[in-house]
Amino acid sequence: MLRQSRITLVHLSLVLFAAAIVVRATQVQVFQSKQWAQKAERQHFASATLPAPRGAIYDVSGAPLAMSREMLRLSISPREIKDRRSAARDLAQLGVPSPFVARATDARRAWVDIPGTYSPSRAASLASMRGVYTRPTVDRVYTPREATRRIVGWVDDTGTARAGLEMALDSLLRGTDGHAVIARDARGRRFDSPADSDVVPEAGDEVQLTINQELQEISVRALSDAITKMSATGGDIVILDPEDGEIRAMASDRVGQPSFGNPALSEPFEPGSTLKPLFAAALMQRGLARPTDTVNTENGAYTIEGRTIHDEHPAPRLSLAQVIEYSSNIGIVKFVSRLTQRQEFETLRDYGFGMPTGVPYPGEAAGTLYYPVDWSKQSAASMAIGYEVAVTPLQLAAAYGAVANGGDLLQPALIKDIRSRDGTVLYRHDRRVVRHLMSPDVAAKVRQMMIGVVEGGTSKEAQLARFTLAGKSGTARRGATKHGYKSGEYTASFVGLFPADKPLYVIIVKLDNPKATIFGGTAAAPVSKIVLQAAIASRDAALDRSALATSESLSKVEDTTVISTGDVARADAAPDTDDTPPPVVVALPARAPAAHAAAPRPVPEVKGMTIRAAVYALHRAGFRVQATGSGAAQGTMPNAGAVVNAGAVVRLVASP
Repeated sequence: MLRQSRITLVHLSLVLFAAAIVVRATQVQVFQSKQWAQKAERQHFASATLPAPRGAIYDVSGAPLAMSREMLRLSISPREIKDRRSAARDLAQLGVPSPFVARATDARRAWVDIPGTYSPSRAASLASMRGVYTRPTVDRVYTPREATRRIVGWVDDTGTARAGLEMALDSLLRGTDGHAVIARDARGRRFDSPADSDVVPEAGDEVQLTINQELQEISVRALSDAITKMSATGGDIVILDPEDGEIRAMASDRVGQPSFGNPALSEPFEPGSTLKPLFAAALMQRGLARPTDTVNTENGAYTIEGRTIHDEHPAPRLSLAQVIEYSSNIGIVKFVSRLTQRQEFETLRDYGFGMPTGVPYPGEAAGTLYYPVDWSKQSAASMAIGYEVAVTPLQLAAAYGAVANGGDLLQPALIKDIRSRDGTVLYRHDRRVVRHLMSPDVAAKVRQMMIGVVEGGTSKEAQLARFTLAGKSGTARRGATKHGYKSGEYTASFVGLFPADKPLYVIIVKLDNPKATIFGGTAAAPVSKIVLQAAIASRDAALDRSALATSESLSKVEDTTVISTGDVARADAAPDTDDTPPPVVVALPARAPAAHAAAPRPVPEVKGMTIRAAVYALHRAGFRVQATGSGAAQGTMPNAGAVVNAGAVVRLVASP
């Protein structure tokens, strides 16, 4: 009986065990089938991310500023390496630090991640070894010319955009990652998956900027040299094409403050006297003043609302043109008083002050422009001379673009176009007029006033040897952190329109707290001259040379040959005969055939003339001109009065 009970218990145990197996099998195969299938798939297959190439960034001429290239990251299982000596040699050839080479060939270690990224071609030998595992990645490569780096920004090792246009346009540039499925055997060896389940990455869009790399580099170097020479704490240069609003250069530097931001967009300043021509334009546009209208300038001292305003160039009476030429604070305050407070506010608002320009760049500031209800009794006078209003260098450049192009305030542009990887144009910049500010006649009168500033006023150090420049300097006290102004600290600035008659560039130069000299006409104006001279000499500075050659502002000529456009090719093809630098060639409009067929004529007398007037006189007489020197004309070869064939070259000799 006892024996039968034991057998029954054993049978019952076996039945329960079998039932448990069936229940567990049912649970695994029916209710948990998907979970276990996924686990099995993870064991047999691995998914690898295929990073998308980031879209390239180019300058306006098509030169690459930022590109993406496919690279590899390396991981090594030292225990799987068979030929450790070859592996160590290949790692060393790739430039891997010696401590990591030692770890990667140490059989006591299970896994070693090699830092850095490596070219697939250079790493091909190592990657073919058993125990070496590769992961595709994309590296961002920037132009070795550092001038554009502040604008372009950067991407870190993880592919995350950190600054500049890389961050602002990240959604366009980054593309869409893909992935690939790789099969693995029991030993962990990898094979291509038999299933066609790969997803190809989609590359990011390509962006072309309006920035010219050559002009940007010229600006960065000139700014750096000026900061050093003037012992300034920083500065900015902005160059704008006034016809379409495209930004050609935007350089910023702050001593001891390395940054990928762009203060030319993010740090407003009180512009001082550079606002005076803008107010002059508003007065003339409203019919409230003419260039010849005069006001009493009080011999240099004028008290209004308990505040005394001074002029650097005292005079009893000045016309509006002279007020601009000699930067009279008293004169502009009296002229601007013809505007109501509302009109004065609207003038500054209409120039775009107090609001961002809208360029796609992180951190752009709106500047400061208070409503009249918040003004004090002295605000109207202060704003007339460029205080109690703050603008960015880009805002100021855009405002002067209207003076340069005949009256249209344009939205500045930093992006020329955006294209998909297959070349489809997704966006293209078109000239966008924000508002019409003045008539072409008023704009021309303002430019003429600004010529006087450079030719005989406060910015004579900006004069160019070959072209007439219109400009206006500004010197403003620097504001304190809370209220008032810092003692002995100034902002020196200069606005230039080049060339004066039909400007191709608007250039803004600003220096923060210069010590060598505080005045915009002597600190900032010479910097614009350096930049423009370098731009003229450069072949790649986005300068329309055909328009420049026909400019009516062609001025004094130093070591310059003035020839017709038909002779440019022959001049360029002429071989050098000595080590003397060849003269700069400036092409003027080709003469009509009848002019070349004209009878011989005498060489006119030009002795004593300015070199500009002499060049014009000789050219009008039908001669080509080769000139040396920059002072007054001393004579010609052939001499004045000599009868010479039309179209012949006359050598003009001027004082040094």
